[in-house]
Amino acid sequence: MKEFKRLTVADTAEYHKVLIEGYAAIKDYPISFDAIDFTEEESKEWIETYPVYGLFLDGQLVCSITLCMPWVNYATPDKYPHIAHFVTAPKFKGQGFARETLGYAENILINELKTPAVTLGTAQEHPWLPKMYESFGFKAYDKVHFRGKQHTTVLFKKELI
Repeated sequence: MKEFKRLTVADTAEYHKVLIEGYAAIKDYPISFDAIDFTEEESKEWIETYPVYGLFLDGQLVCSITLCMPWVNYATPDKYPHIAHFVTAPKFKGQGFARETLGYAENILINELKTPAVTLGTAQEHPWLPKMYESFGFKAYDKVHFRGKQHTTVLFKKELI
């Protein structure tokens, strides 16, 4: 059975496990996403700060997505909600769960938050994420090299309404 829900502090351990395992492969590339080395306490703080949603399959978290809001300092690159920590557990990759999770999140953005667009960013150097986001309907609109990062961030936007 599938369930999409907002995560709570009670989901911290499972969220942290998916986050760390999902980002583990990135360590092989010149990419410095902050979440790669999150501690479980940082994962808990993340859940307390942002709306984090998860797609569960038979009670197990398979994919998560965070909706960062523009009114939280430094959370978004512009006036629209921003997707972050969008990750799938490795054993569930390639099964369409990311696309399905994005669909649920877009439904919240459109029907509850009434936002006309959403943004996200990823490393230009990542071997497949930029193309995946394009296949999900996002369009690149800027590139930024943030101080202290190994990679260049490509910012994407998707018009929703």
